[in-house]
Amino acid sequence: MKKLICFDLDGTLLNTNKLHFVTFNEAFKKNSLRKVKYKEISHLFGLVKEKIVKMLFPGLDENKLKKILNDKNEFTLKESYKFVKIFFGVKKSLIILKKRYDLGIVSNCSHKEIITLLRDVGIDLKLFSVVVGDDDVIRGKPYPDEIFKAKKISGLNVEYMVGDTIYDIMAGKKAGVKTIGVLTGVHNKKILEKGKPWKIVKSVRDLPKYI
Repeated sequence: MKKLICFDLDGTLLNTNKLHFVTFNEAFKKNSLRKVKYKEISHLFGLVKEKIVKMLFPGLDENKLKKILNDKNEFTLKESYKFVKIFFGVKKSLIILKKRYDLGIVSNCSHKEIITLLRDVGIDLKLFSVVVGDDDVIRGKPYPDEIFKAKKISGLNVEYMVGDTIYDIMAGKKAGVKTIGVLTGVHNKKILEKGKPWKIVKSVRDLPKYI
């Protein structure tokens, strides 16, 4: 039986930084909050959206927080096609890896966002045996819940967690799987090394060389 590789989405398979920067700010503007600068928010990418908003705007009441998150999701679904791009070599690598492993996505995007973003860039959804978003679990990364959920749904043992942030590495470690950091996202090699991953590679494009 094949084992499962779990991939993060944002910053790992797809470049979504501009998408999230724009749609967060659209949600903030709609809810009468100030615009945030890219440097102020980009280092938070990889955390669940609720955590990001709370860190930027501490003290928000729960109703307003929920409204902001709903608006952010709506803007993302409507505008993803304008901004999202697939990293070079990702499709080819996924096809190669699919011959030896089952593939899954575990992301702090919602389930619907994941499906929409993959379709926007033309990635065949059939490549993935399981897709888990942050709305499919109680806690998103850096907690391991998404990985455990992927294991439960697929019935497969997870061998690797691949992601661009230290939160992906932390989640993988807590789940007891090998972790691989990629340098296509917001966290550089120095930050990823703090999580002590099994390996760090330049991009998903390089994965077939190592696993």
